[in-house]
Amino acid sequence: MGSSCQTIERCRILAFDQRGHGHTSTSQDADLSAETLVLDAIAVWRRILSVEQPPLVLVGHSMGGAVAVRCAASKAIAGLEGMVVIDVVEGTALSSLPHMAIVLKQRPSSFPSQEAAVHWARRSGMSRSTEAACISIPSCLTQEVVGDSGSRWVWRTPLHLSQPYWEGWYKGLSDLYMTVTAPKVLILAGTDRLDRSLTVGQMQGKFQLVLLPQAGHAVHEDEYQRSAEVIANFMQRFRVGQPKMAIPKASIAGSPVLPIIAGPADKTYTAI
Repeated sequence: MGSSCQTIERCRILAFDQRGHGHTSTSQDADLSAETLVLDAIAVWRRILSVEQPPLVLVGHSMGGAVAVRCAASKAIAGLEGMVVIDVVEGTALSSLPHMAIVLKQRPSSFPSQEAAVHWARRSGMSRSTEAACISIPSCLTQEVVGDSGSRWVWRTPLHLSQPYWEGWYKGLSDLYMTVTAPKVLILAGTDRLDRSLTVGQMQGKFQLVLLPQAGHAVHEDEYQRSAEVIANFMQRFRVGQPKMAIPKASIAGSPVLPIIAGPADKTYTAI
């Protein structure tokens, strides 16, 4: 998705591995509390971008979306000009937590090869794009030696150990999302994921809602090209990194300038 977004809109993308994910290793990898993850994200920004402070758009999916919202709400990141949250809603997330333990138990603990893991991801519906699964699934695995000459591929992140933090990731998220004053877009796979707070906010026009119903939970992977277009259009619409448009002030003297409806005078036009 990142490369597709860069093709559409000239931008720089900074993506980092959260602790316990990817190749990031800390002294407390098991501490996946919301507070710690937010501090990690802010620390990355301070280390790399705090001096330059370029215009910034925070993008996060699922747990990462919760971290993005909390980072934005903390107001600790300067230059924030937008936020993109992908398929995470407080109400839906909290109601799904009781089923997560069952889902994890049904997930294979290991695979004989990376290809086998990709095939499982496609069959199980975890990923709806073979191309995306071939990129994302191998990065979720690490090779483990078995016996003298054998090996297997296991999940890099033991998600069951993060269970004590699940509720903390999402509780209060919708209200925090609405407090962020920067322009924001919420990308979902379906409207059934909206909770009451976000439904009211969306009706009031406080954020842009985009639905990609062909995707599963991994929206940015299943519909990576469309997701990239949404983000690029969002950046163009709100002129991220561009000089703000000057709004001319009304003239004090003389008659006010009224809008003129274009088109033949004998026809009525309705804006929808």
